[in-house]
Amino acid sequence: MDALFLQILNMSITASYVIIFVVLVRLLLKRAPKIFSYLLWSVVFIRLIFPFNFESDFSLNLVNKETIPQNIVSSEIPEIQSGIAVIDKAVNSYLPSQTLEASLNPVQVLIGLGSIIWLVGMGALLLYSIFTAIRLSNKLRGATLLRSNVYKTGAISSPFVFGIIKPKIYLPLGLSEKEKEYITKHEETHISRYDHILKPLAFLVVCIHWYNPLVWLAFFLMSDDMELSCDERVLKEMGNGIKKDYSSSLLSLSSGKRIISGCPLAFGENKTKGRIMNILNYKQPAFWIIIAGLVLVAGVSIGLLSNPTTSKFTIEDYAYQYIQKQIDFLEGSKHNSVKILDKKITKLELIGTFDNLLPYPIEIWALEYRLKADDIDNVMLAGGMNEEDGWITESSSMGRPIMVFSYKNPDKNNYPDYLGNIWNGERDLSTLAGQEISLRALLEARGLLANESYSGNHVLVKFPLSTGENCQLLLSQPVIQGDKGIWCVERWMDGNGMIYHEIPNTDKMISDYYLEQQEEVDKGQRRELLDPLQVAFDWINKDLGQNVGIDQLEADFSATVKDFMITPESTYLGYISDFTTGDNSTPYFHLDQVEWLTEEDAERLKALNINPNDLPNGYYIHNPKNYPMFHQVSEDTTYSIIDWQGDAKQKTVSMEDFLESLEAYGELSPPYWVVTKDGQVKSITEQYIP
Repeated sequence: MDALFLQILNMSITASYVIIFVVLVRLLLKRAPKIFSYLLWSVVFIRLIFPFNFESDFSLNLVNKETIPQNIVSSEIPEIQSGIAVIDKAVNSYLPSQTLEASLNPVQVLIGLGSIIWLVGMGALLLYSIFTAIRLSNKLRGATLLRSNVYKTGAISSPFVFGIIKPKIYLPLGLSEKEKEYITKHEETHISRYDHILKPLAFLVVCIHWYNPLVWLAFFLMSDDMELSCDERVLKEMGNGIKKDYSSSLLSLSSGKRIISGCPLAFGENKTKGRIMNILNYKQPAFWIIIAGLVLVAGVSIGLLSNPTTSKFTIEDYAYQYIQKQIDFLEGSKHNSVKILDKKITKLELIGTFDNLLPYPIEIWALEYRLKADDIDNVMLAGGMNEEDGWITESSSMGRPIMVFSYKNPDKNNYPDYLGNIWNGERDLSTLAGQEISLRALLEARGLLANESYSGNHVLVKFPLSTGENCQLLLSQPVIQGDKGIWCVERWMDGNGMIYHEIPNTDKMISDYYLEQQEEVDKGQRRELLDPLQVAFDWINKDLGQNVGIDQLEADFSATVKDFMITPESTYLGYISDFTTGDNSTPYFHLDQVEWLTEEDAERLKALNINPNDLPNGYYIHNPKNYPMFHQVSEDTTYSIIDWQGDAKQKTVSMEDFLESLEAYGELSPPYWVVTKDGQVKSITEQYIP
């Protein structure tokens, strides 16, 4: 049942896009015969019934036919793939991941619960429709036969057609002969076009997709177009001379209460005002309008009924496509006057396959190639290009390209999708852990994975570097959540907002590595892994190589991934020099960093061999003579200086006034507090010197 529910969901998602498209086309056809709009709705309902698999180069669909993969219930990290990256990233960030300690997959629970709700809702709608049809049938038993299949009865106030196999037309009492003629003709047109069969079928589709508001919208708009096109058919057959009388007939029935609501086996007159306006404005369409309408409907129908053509590229095809881009770059560069005469792949080798990151397998392939130029001396080698034996090769500081491919439906006829490149110089790809982390970084950047390796509990730890820059790291529980679960450093961020994924020191799969650590802890060993603060302290000092005390760590034990994504602020104190402004460059300056020490910094003073009792004016400025730091300001940078002309307190000034104050100090300039975030200076504040 879950598989059927997922298939229905996927058809509903695809049809939702089709519905929106048809609504937009319907606006373009506003002045065209309504039969064209009516025909377009058939595409929607076909999409809602049949899971089409044929492909076309003219497909107008942007949504994947299987947005929710069937294996999502068994995937450790559930993902949808609609084909629209913004939607995928938004939805995937809220999908719960499977955890090892959980007895049930949360996605499986959600889908199971959803399928039950879907069945209950569909059953309720069908039962209600059957009940109203039976009730209406009983109400019509006393109707009097006028002729053929036309009846009259005082039990109704609006005319309608009732029945599927033997449809009958029911008219209310009190109609004039002329009104009977027009209304009967309208209902007979419905029957001749099999509307009495099509509408119940459409309602059945609505019952199946009852949870989708766009499907209900499509049903109501289709019903409107059905009535309007039927009116136009009557006018075409009986002539425009009946417009006034026909409209008057509709108007006389407009006050009648609709008694057939909720019964799909009967349908009658509705939206009288819109129908009358359409009747009065109706003109026999020109031949070219009919042809243009047919062409538009046919084109849109083919485009919406078909799926996009699947790429037939092989791994080698994608490799040559990548190489061609490098050729285009070389030949198109203004610094080169070169023509590439030949190209060849010297290595295209499968490195590894991963099936634990996405619902489908991912492969990584090492690529090495060479290019032959007409004159190597005319080539300005840049961006990782080198020359070997007269051939151009690519090997930059990031290493060589590693191509990443996915297989959404792995089978012998499936073709790969190219996801991008990772580089063997950025991370150590000689281990499975290094390969997995590199893939995760790429997939996160493309919005295919959430910005966390392990869902559940997180701890955010902020810490300073030796430079004074504040950084932070995210700790997670990779195996078990709670007091018995080990902690690991998942990733960290520097003061510029750059994120670095931590690669475990192992040549095993990462999941196996942490599972072994968890088993050790369960046996009473390595108990320090249960303390996130201790794990952070060890990692900062041993792996990152920073001498930081545990008392310098600032921990948030209820942090979320969103908290981690906020770049920390860093605060420095130092002397500003070389403040440079220019019309074509971002203003910048150098900061000679110092320490501001008082009697409260006894341990630091002792380390510097300074007697706390000998501090002039109660402070000491220690200048370690480090290389000056480079900082850039922005339009949002704020400047605060001491108001020596007033109360000697801080006042906010413009950059120009700040520079004037800085220049006035000359060599006697005081130190300034500089706060940075995301690589930009947020504020500069003058330190008060007594």
